[in-house]
Amino acid sequence: MSDIKQETLTLQQVQDYRCTVNFGEGIPALTADEPPPLGTSQGPSPVQLLLAAVANCLTDSLLFALRKFKQDAEPLSCKATANVGRNEDNRLRVLSIDAELTLGKDGAGVEHLERILSQFEGFCTVTRSVALGIPVHLTVKNVDGTVLKQPA
Repeated sequence: MSDIKQETLTLQQVQDYRCTVNFGEGIPALTADEPPPLGTSQGPSPVQLLLAAVANCLTDSLLFALRKFKQDAEPLSCKATANVGRNEDNRLRVLSIDAELTLGKDGAGVEHLERILSQFEGFCTVTRSVALGIPVHLTVKNVDGTVLKQPA
């Protein structure tokens, strides 16, 4: 596989569970922290960072698909929820993720919307990778709240 691209970041512990995440030159660093009682919530938790990656990837993938067909449904928004619970070993795990993408404009005016909605999720690098180990349930809604795509 000669087309493998690597993404690298560095993480440095600052104090207790608070860490600084450095993504590289030109990208602002990010503070990450655990919520109490471990940390002090001075930044997003690892679960929130995972959710942000999934939500961002889904939004970007839908935006790319819409633009490929020269369609505008912006601004898009995505709400992601992690269902965190204990596994069979009584250890906390992200058991599933619910994501809800919402179009910023009426989907009735979007050409090829059915085709776009049936394909865009498959191109989402992060979400499809995460879904190999954590079920991801995606709903897409119209600007008025009407459901356009439901979890399979």
